[in-house]
This record gives sequence, structure tokens and C-alpha cells, in this order.
Amino acid sequence: MYSSTLENEITSKRVKERSIGDAFYRVQQWRYLYRNGIEENGILKKVNLKQAADLVRVPKKTLEDYIQIFNKAELIINIEEISEKKMGFLRSFMKKNKSRIRKAMNLHKQNQREEILQQQQIQEVCENTQQNRGEDEYSNYNYSIYPSESSEFGTDDFQQDVDWEYSISFFNKPQNNPHFD
Repeated sequence: MYSSTLENEITSKRVKERSIGDAFYRVQQWRYLYRNGIEENGILKKVNLKQAADLVRVPKKTLEDYIQIFNKAELIINIEEISEKKMGFLRSFMKKNKSRIRKAMNLHKQNQREEILQQQQIQEVCENTQQNRGEDEYSNYNYSIYPSESSEFGTDDFQQDVDWEYSISFFNKPQNNPHFD
């Protein structure tokens, strides 16, 4: 009887070290459940991180540890290439490559800052362009009753205006008309 309980303890004991692929999958599943929730009886139910960890059957603290390791490791190595190895391998790899990770993190942060600056500059250019368009549209309107070359009417309308002035001056000028003499 004693041997059967010991045998049950050994077989039911959880393996402490997971493979990198399994841990990565569980972290992704955990974050997915947290972001999207679960569907129960046709109703979407939001879950917190602890509840999502319970659904994945890994302690929340362990998943948080894994996510930090994976975020750093992805900067210097492709996780899929080492997915068959154990998490202990990844932890020791991280310890050996601390300086390389630090450099990669600094480069990553610098790239993020540059992207933010570029987005801000693009946004400023868009805002300035929209503001200038509004000012240009306002300045394009010429409120004179006589169109000029710089008005919104264009040169054809200006030419018509000159023709109109000539016509007016022609009709206002007294002329000798043989029929009315």
C-alpha cells in the first residue's frame, strides 16, 4: 500500500521545467484570454490576469516571469529556433548574454523614440498643411467687384472685363451717325 501511494505521487508530480515552445505558447494563450476574454453560454466574459492564468493552468507569477524573459530573448535570438529546449537553457543563455541584451534593449528603445519623433513630425506637418490650406483658401478670395488677374476668376474673365470696359466706352462716346444727322 505504501508503494502505491508513492508511485501515485511520482506519476502525478508536475514536471517543473517546461520546454521553451510550451512556455511561449502558454504565455501567448494567457495574453489572448486576458485581451479577448472567454465565451460562456454565448456571452463574452472578460477575465483578469489571474483568471486567465488559472485557465492556462500556470501560475500568474510564472507567466509574468516568462513574458519578461521572452521579451528580452526576442531581441537577440529567434525563440522558434530553440523551442525544443528547456527554459533552463534560455535562462542560462540570458545570463551569459547580459551585455548583448542590454545593447539590444538600448537600440530598441532608441528606435522607438525615433519612431515617435517621426510620427510627431508627420502629425505636425499634416496639421500645418491643413492650417495653410485654410489660410490659402481664405486669401484666394478677392472681394473686389472688378476681377483682376490675381482673382479667383482667372485671366479669361479678366479679358472679358477689359472687353466690357471697351464696349462701355464705345457706346458712351458720341459718334457721327449718318442716319441721325
